Amino acid sequence: MSRRAATIVDVAKRAGVSRTTASDALRGHGRVSEGTRVAVEQAAAELGYRPNTAARSLRAATTGTIGIHLPEAMTRIDYYLQTVYGALEQAGADEVDVTVITSRRLAGEQPPPSVDGIILLDPLADDPVAERLLALDLPIVTLERAFGEVATGVVSADHEGAIRELLDHLASRGSAAPAFLASPAVTDWGTRAQVVYSAWCREQRIQPTIVERPFGSDSAAYAEATREVLAARPQTDAFLCGPDGSAIVVADVLQDAGRVVGEDVLVAAMVDSPALAYTDPPVTAVDLAPRAAGALCVELLVRIIRGEARPDASVPLPIEVRYRASTLGR
Repeated sequence: MSRRAATIVDVAKRAGVSRTTASDALRGHGRVSEGTRVAVEQAAAELGYRPNTAARSLRAATTGTIGIHLPEAMTRIDYYLQTVYGALEQAGADEVDVTVITSRRLAGEQPPPSVDGIILLDPLADDPVAERLLALDLPIVTLERAFGEVATGVVSADHEGAIRELLDHLASRGSAAPAFLASPAVTDWGTRAQVVYSAWCREQRIQPTIVERPFGSDSAAYAEATREVLAARPQTDAFLCGPDGSAIVVADVLQDAGRVVGEDVLVAAMVDSPALAYTDPPVTAVDLAPRAAGALCVELLVRIIRGEARPDASVPLPIEVRYRASTLGR
């Protein structure tokens, strides 16, 4: 079996520098010291690294196309679809084309698409396609951070602040035992959400209750999770719902169980959607501004490609809590 070809990430690890620094050193770009340049070149020689000549030609004469990678499990989630729509709108304004990179497209040994740069939406820690894309010698922007020590351009929101605001609000409304229906900790967002919920519970001296369901789960899975919590902890008086679309299911199960949402049990969502504003009762949620997120990702990537922003630049995404009857009462 042939050995996997060395990537720019391998070179960076061997030289003890970031991917961006390794790339700059091999190109003679950026502010790289002579010692670092020598170390990177030596690492590349030891590993037999061969630069991606296609990628280099793209820098000199761009294709005018960027790629967006969205794992198949996330194509059923409205939040990510809205993010893609926002990206497409911004791409049109910036006069660049967009190629959607599917997991199936790169599952084998197919070459990566000819693009000037790539956007990864909430990269999954266990997604081999995301890992392969992150290793390419191309400008990359991620919505929330990639796992590991890969340096990319990042668009990120203050999820910790929003979740704490929600939990403090639930407590102010009388909740003493909030449960968390969580997405798995395989994305930056999913991990941060579980960390801040657990920390908040410790500070309040509350026993945390976390039940996970995979990304893209159906309504039956969220209903089962709600019943699981109620059976294990009948005293649960609030639900913090992570997965997009789960809050409506949780509210339905609670009402079927004779609980009054907004009064004796509170429900809040970490991902807002138009449906949450019109359900009965309307559900308090964090507006994650998905279209703005997609637009900011494209805007940042285009600026990096054009040399107007650093390859590891970070851009904040403003988000806010929308308070509704599910936590305020009828």
